[in-house]
Amino acid sequence: MIYRILHDESYLMHVIPPVESMAKLGEEHGTFAFNAEPKPYQEVWKPLEIEFRPCEGSKATEVPDVSENFGRLFLSERAFSVLGELLEQNGECLPVTFGGRKGYIFNPTATAEQHDAAIQSVIAYDEHGNLAHFAFDEERLASVSVFKTNLDLYKGVFCGERLRDLSIAEGLTGVTFSPDVSNPVGESFGSVQ
Repeated sequence: MIYRILHDESYLMHVIPPVESMAKLGEEHGTFAFNAEPKPYQEVWKPLEIEFRPCEGSKATEVPDVSENFGRLFLSERAFSVLGELLEQNGECLPVTFGGRKGYIFNPTATAEQHDAAIQSVIAYDEHGNLAHFAFDEERLASVSVFKTNLDLYKGVFCGERLRDLSIAEGLTGVTFSPDVSNPVGESFGSVQ
């Protein structure tokens, strides 16, 4: 089964400040903070100082092990020790700091399109032309642990059972896994304050 990784709003969400990204990565690569395209940054990377904020309406105060935001994942050092090797098969773990602590931003570089895995016959749009439904061919993604798709402009992060099961077995906090890959908001939704 394929899952959409969603931020658990009972935890703080990571935010990559655009000013920090532009200052450290320069004009050409500084758009990292707001450009979700699956392109590599390892060669130009300089560790960024990120922030954590509660989602709108949330009273969260705890930094999670994993956070999903705008097509990327934050990994605490604990989450990196559990998931890093698996994730790096389909992307890059880029070092970051926050409040004197260390962590990583996982930048997925694999896409459903690279594996011809978007099921074209089920893609549907609403009356306003907005993407309403899509699905993936699991067999074509069997060797892919985590990926993005151009269908949602690379803003979602998707995974298979191996990553989901490992995260749950190790008790990693901060994300949930939805089998409804078309739903970018899960059961609840709020913007970052």
